[in-house]
Amino acid sequence: MCFAILFCFLPLSLLRWMLRVGLVWRVFILGCLVVWSWITGTLIGAGFDSMCRLRLMAALVVIDTLRLTVPASWFDQDALIWLQRLQRKISQQSFDGDQTFWSLVSGIHLPSWADAFSISIGSRVTVEASPKIYQGHNIHGTDDLLEAATLIVDHIFGIVFRLPVGSWPAAGRWYLSRVDKTFSFDFGSFEALDVYLDTVAGVQRGQRRAGVEYRHDDRESSVDAMPSGRTVYIGKGSRYRVGKIYAKGRDLRAHPPLCLKSFPDTVSALASALDGVGRFEEQLRAVWLSRQAVRLCLLPSRFADFAPGVYADNADLYLRSIGVEPLHSKNKRNPIVYFPVSYLSDRLDLSAVWESEFSHLFAMESAMNDATLLRDLFDTAESPGKAQAAYDWLLRVRQLGFRHAKASVSNATFYRHRALLNSCGVSDAMLQDGAALVRVSIDPVKVREWRPDPALLQVIEATHVANLPFVVDRLHAEVFRSAA
Repeated sequence: MCFAILFCFLPLSLLRWMLRVGLVWRVFILGCLVVWSWITGTLIGAGFDSMCRLRLMAALVVIDTLRLTVPASWFDQDALIWLQRLQRKISQQSFDGDQTFWSLVSGIHLPSWADAFSISIGSRVTVEASPKIYQGHNIHGTDDLLEAATLIVDHIFGIVFRLPVGSWPAAGRWYLSRVDKTFSFDFGSFEALDVYLDTVAGVQRGQRRAGVEYRHDDRESSVDAMPSGRTVYIGKGSRYRVGKIYAKGRDLRAHPPLCLKSFPDTVSALASALDGVGRFEEQLRAVWLSRQAVRLCLLPSRFADFAPGVYADNADLYLRSIGVEPLHSKNKRNPIVYFPVSYLSDRLDLSAVWESEFSHLFAMESAMNDATLLRDLFDTAESPGKAQAAYDWLLRVRQLGFRHAKASVSNATFYRHRALLNSCGVSDAMLQDGAALVRVSIDPVKVREWRPDPALLQVIEATHVANLPFVVDRLHAEVFRSAA
């Protein structure tokens, strides 16, 4: 490996010069280069191993639910009219009962015996679905945005609705309105996972200590009792992004695949195999992507200072200039810029966004005291004065308590101190309880990345594929016949 690195990076001019000098010089230079190549080879090898470990998690992030939208005019008109006839309408009559008005269109509703997806048709056609519709489960799947969109769009319009090929827009042209990304960890047992959920809930409320990385927002968390057990939400109710953590085995018991409802023993066996699996899921919405487009490198940096209306208009012009059809909402005060799937597939790193949501819950930490904290503050802060001010405020937290220390400074100063202390490893929980600066790491041996057993997935997928033709025939015979 060392010599491979040596000759890959050795300039051609140096090789030619070595051929012209004497034997002693050649031996000396080669000796130096061998030592250099051994050192750099070791460093490069170690760096490569670290990079592989860091990207292992990213490679396993799976795309779950997608919400996609597109102008209705992009559909074939005959197909569009047929789809519009399928929508359920709530009617309203005039006072004399002579005239009926269609007051609300609620989309196409599917019966409980079919794998559900959402679709509504107006000036846009919007669909929302998960991998359950084409493979029977969402335990595992693709991490490629374009592939996930293609599987969903082609399944809905080609297989379920049986529309002629070419009557709906290709998946890459659809605009992303929402995407859910998931990653699963194996905790070994449900009891260990349950304890971890309790720990995370405490950390998010500031009741326990844990190291956290700097977070750009200040979102609340909540713990809800669900049919599948407790679910920890981060930012529940936000129209930007929401995170949640839950037990996948309990979720499978509460919401078994439709194709296996007649086989309770099989469902029980599958759920038992997932008992120790914790699912970490993040939901991103179009409004968040629009607001963070510059930071995510979806738009040039010059867009950062534009006002909302100017921002959307200039985004349209920029996207047109690179051959992308633009789309944004009609809200003049805060318009949402939508991005096509094909555009995001090449530019948006969903794995990195997922890691920014949950990585602080798995921070690998070491012991820290006041001396090391003060050193980190001076290394990180913009000036020594800001470092000392943040440290002095932390001492005030210990003396007066978090609430009084926070009230003693302005909001801007508080958030500046908080961000600096967070970036140096002092978590929000540690600030609130004024605990000593000793961080506790999560044992990496007890929590590991979960990889599904292919045999388990094949049972669900084979059953789903076998049942699918009968389900689609029944849909057309009993549900879609009104649009014929």
